[in-house]
Amino acid sequence: MPTDPAAQWDDRVEQLLRQITVERVRGNWAAAQTLAEQALAQAPNRADLHELLGDILQHMGDNERALACYRRALQLEPSRLSAEEKLAAALLATQTFEVPDDTAPAFPKNPAVALTLAIALPGMGQVYNEQWLKAILFCVGTLVPAGGFLQLYKALASTLVQAPQAPLTSTLAFTTLLLGVVTLGMWVWGIWDAYQTAKRFQHTAPSSPPSVKGGRAPQ
Repeated sequence: MPTDPAAQWDDRVEQLLRQITVERVRGNWAAAQTLAEQALAQAPNRADLHELLGDILQHMGDNERALACYRRALQLEPSRLSAEEKLAAALLATQTFEVPDDTAPAFPKNPAVALTLAIALPGMGQVYNEQWLKAILFCVGTLVPAGGFLQLYKALASTLVQAPQAPLTSTLAFTTLLLGVVTLGMWVWGIWDAYQTAKRFQHTAPSSPPSVKGGRAPQ
C-alpha cells in the first residue's frame, strides 16, 4: 500500500521539531536554526514554524529576520496572539530610545503630566512627549497581552464557578500568569519611559522666531 506523501512530510516535520527541541536545550542555536529552516522548507505555510524560527533568530541576535518571521506567521494566522506579542516586543527591542536633539519637541515637557497620562493609558505619555512610534509600540505591547490575560482570566473564573472541584490545567494557569506579568511589565516600562523622557525634555526651549528685519527676535 503506497504511503501518503503528505503524511511523510508531516512525520518529517515532527521529527525535525523534536531535533530542534534537543538542540535548543543543548544550546546549539545554529543547528536549531538550520533544522527550523528545513522544517519550513517542508511546510512553508505553517505559522508555528515561522514563529519558532523567529524565536531562534531573536535569541541569536538577528532581530531583523526574527521580525520578518513573526510578520509572516501573522500573515498566515492573523489571530496568533503569541506571534503578535513577540512582534511587538521585537520592535521595541530594535528601537533606539535615545532621542537625538533635532527630534526634541519644540516646547518643554512636564514629567508629572507625562507620568499621569502614561498611568491612565499605555502610550499616552509617549504621545504627550511627541514620540509617535514608541506610543504605538507601548500601546500595542501592553493592550494586546492585557486582552489575552482578561480572556484567560474569565475562562479560569468560569471554570472555578461552574466546577470548583475540577483541576485547573497548568498550561492555562501558567499562560494567564505569563500574560499578566507581560502586561504589567510593559505598562510599568511605558510609565518609566514617559517620565524619564519628559524629564529630559523638561527644559527644552522653543526656537526664537525671526524678527521683521530678518534677524532673531530679542529675548
